[in-house]
Amino acid sequence: MKKILLSIAVSVAITMPGLVHSEGTATVNQVVRPEVAERVKAYEGAEGTIVWTLRYGKPDEKKMIVQMTDIDHPWNKKIHLMNVDDVGTKKYVYTLVDGKKFTVLFFNSNGWGELNLPGENKAIPIYYSKAYSSEGNAQAFLTDYLESDK
Repeated sequence: MKKILLSIAVSVAITMPGLVHSEGTATVNQVVRPEVAERVKAYEGAEGTIVWTLRYGKPDEKKMIVQMTDIDHPWNKKIHLMNVDDVGTKKYVYTLVDGKKFTVLFFNSNGWGELNLPGENKAIPIYYSKAYSSEGNAQAFLTDYLESDK
């Protein structure tokens, strides 16, 4: 009888690991995801250019993930982590290019701004797009960034 009960216990342990392991053990391998804004903000530019942005980290960390799509540039579809400077009603989003601060995005309080790309001579005017923003998914965008080559 003891062998039968032991056999049943082993079978249950093998087929239903959730009953044997504590909740604390189940969370050991989970990755802590950074805090992000609840929604993606998208901006549209000339010839179909779209700039996708998402606050990354706590608001006081002043970071943003940014992706440009439909551009003829090496940065097309790549997701970058950038820094943000708020100056009055204007916002500047920058990164380092060849070791120097390079302002990639400029936004004013009216939803308009500019996209500057390394190696390009002129800025691309962009404006806030409610339609594209509503298509964005903050958690999916974060996952894409975390899984990217960076």
